[in-house]
Amino acid sequence: MSNQWTLEDLYAGVRRSWGVLAAIVAAFVVVSVAAWALLPQAYTATAQHTVEPITALSSGSSFNTVNMETERLVATSAVVLERAAEALGEESGASVGALADATVVQVPRGSQVLTFEVTTPSPEQSAEWANAVASAYGAHRSANARAVVEQTTADLGQSIERLQAVYDSQPAGSDAREATQLQLDALLEEQARLQATSFFPGTLVTPATAVAESNRPGNLVFIVGGLFLGLIVGSIAALLVSRHRRGSGVAYSRDPGAASADSEAGASPFDETPADGRRDDAFTGTGVRPGAGHPRSLPGVPVAELREGQPS
Repeated sequence: MSNQWTLEDLYAGVRRSWGVLAAIVAAFVVVSVAAWALLPQAYTATAQHTVEPITALSSGSSFNTVNMETERLVATSAVVLERAAEALGEESGASVGALADATVVQVPRGSQVLTFEVTTPSPEQSAEWANAVASAYGAHRSANARAVVEQTTADLGQSIERLQAVYDSQPAGSDAREATQLQLDALLEEQARLQATSFFPGTLVTPATAVAESNRPGNLVFIVGGLFLGLIVGSIAALLVSRHRRGSGVAYSRDPGAASADSEAGASPFDETPADGRRDDAFTGTGVRPGAGHPRSLPGVPVAELREGQPS
């Protein structure tokens, strides 16, 4: 004996309980459509801001380059987001926490550009917040550079005053006074360079605009997914229901001769004869006993001989 099922057997089982399959598929499709309808919509707006090197903050071999990874972290720092929240105002609902959750800053490879991506339930709000954060970053960078220059200039001024006092106290024409003069000249030159520093942090080259499409996938994706899952689950459920309807005491006869006869008759494991000799049809409610007009009730006997012995 063998309990192996062929594809035809599985198809027969699913076909006998097609109502179960159809109900489960329909349920999965309905649930997927409901999930799509309940999924909140989100809109992402993108703004791009260039990052220009500020000479007061650069030196050595990196004079014309910027550490973009550092700038990316600065762009989402609390001080930048506080500036953006103040610019947006309380009526916009923007706060440091809300802006931090909604904003993602990326750096395109090999560029000196920051990309600000802001996601909110409103396309207009996303665009407004993205532009505010990008502008706040530029303003913060400029203010930070200006503060560094002002502090450095003040420190240089104090050093120049001290050297000037030393210079005035030294004898005229002495070597010490000439050395002090060289130091004063160097500090004065550095002070002049800092005072001429440009505080251009970059430009908002691509302002964010309100997008028309949300980030939510289309309903067709959900419907196809629900249909696919429904077919899988429904087929398994249909097979289980068909097996349950046949009863737990069904014995399958699969010797070579019977298998050939079953194939010719189009039989499946769901049509076999139970071990007690009685065949119950789950759909017609009829029962057939061996020898009572059932041509397959005597395995090994030709069907033609059985039919000859039956009354016409």
